[in-house]
Amino acid sequence: MRRKMTFADLSAHVQEVFASMCKDGVTPEENYEGFKKLTYDLNHNPNEMFDDEGNKITKREAESAVRKFVYAIMGLNENSTKRDRNRAMKKHGIELFEVMEEEIDIKVETGFKESEFFNNYVETRNLSRGDRQEFWTDDKVVLSTTKIAGDHHDFTLQRLGSGESYTVTTSVYGIAVGADIDLYLAGRLDWSKFTDQCAAAFVRQIQNDIYAEMMNAGKKLPAQFQGTGALSNATKDKLDELLEDVSLANDGAQVVIMGTRTGLQQFQKLMDVDWITDDQKKDVATMGRLGYYGPYTLVEIPQRFALNDTTKKLMDPKTLFIMPQVEDKFIKFVDVGETEIYEITDKGDRMDDTMKYEVQRSMGVGTQIGRYFGVWTLA
Repeated sequence: MRRKMTFADLSAHVQEVFASMCKDGVTPEENYEGFKKLTYDLNHNPNEMFDDEGNKITKREAESAVRKFVYAIMGLNENSTKRDRNRAMKKHGIELFEVMEEEIDIKVETGFKESEFFNNYVETRNLSRGDRQEFWTDDKVVLSTTKIAGDHHDFTLQRLGSGESYTVTTSVYGIAVGADIDLYLAGRLDWSKFTDQCAAAFVRQIQNDIYAEMMNAGKKLPAQFQGTGALSNATKDKLDELLEDVSLANDGAQVVIMGTRTGLQQFQKLMDVDWITDDQKKDVATMGRLGYYGPYTLVEIPQRFALNDTTKKLMDPKTLFIMPQVEDKFIKFVDVGETEIYEITDKGDRMDDTMKYEVQRSMGVGTQIGRYFGVWTLA
């Protein structure tokens, strides 16, 4: 299990920096812990930050205090040139990463938990916190796992019997951050925004892979749990039967319908505007869609463009998921839990003279289809 980084784990150079910047009566260890608290508060409590004497400070003042520490570690100042920054990164880059990696770890973990879908349907194991990578099956299941290489998903499939165990294979995710580090050192990017971008990129990538795995799992469902057609009076009975079947297959569990806003808007075709309730009319006015279809809650999955490609959407707006609300979470996610940052030394990978770095983290996704859910494809 990974320990929290302590003052003793820091390099001699970084320890000297915190010692040299101590105020009267403050130890280097306390100075370092104060720095970590400041970086944490910048990201999580920006409206409630205080200095060592208990005085409330602004976000700008906190950013300035953090930057002073970073500049001291790097041997830079606000007037440093790009050449100065590149030289500093060669000399002290790893030491800068020592004070960054733990903050990114925290942000990645909290970022996942902000997703309603992630909280409700994904079982998470974090190996750095002592969790085991092993999962067990209570019933006979179909297990699908995915390995990610670039933007390609390599799915594998196996059948497991009751009481068997399995592990979800992890692979390395990498995000280039060289230009962002330079912008921060140049004073053009805040600490909180910089670490936000690193963590958000990981959260976005793994959520995208979870959605892709979910789409893949839907293709393996028995025909009974798959439906197709435009929503209309002609298909309403078939949709209602699918909703009922998913509930019955999960011991009468409550069922929700998930999809993008575009997909969920199609339910308005099933609701006569002359008899829908005032509350339903309010839903349409505030959300652009109904909030319920009969007794079933409609849950919106946020739509996003693919990274740097506005011609490609990540979620298929024509796919609706019929999801049971059960304790057994069918998507399994393994997070090694440790962020690491490496220098990319191959100059052929660089477009200019900016040094390139990659934030890396090992993660993996698997789908265990034991309890059934449903998929409806809009025509």
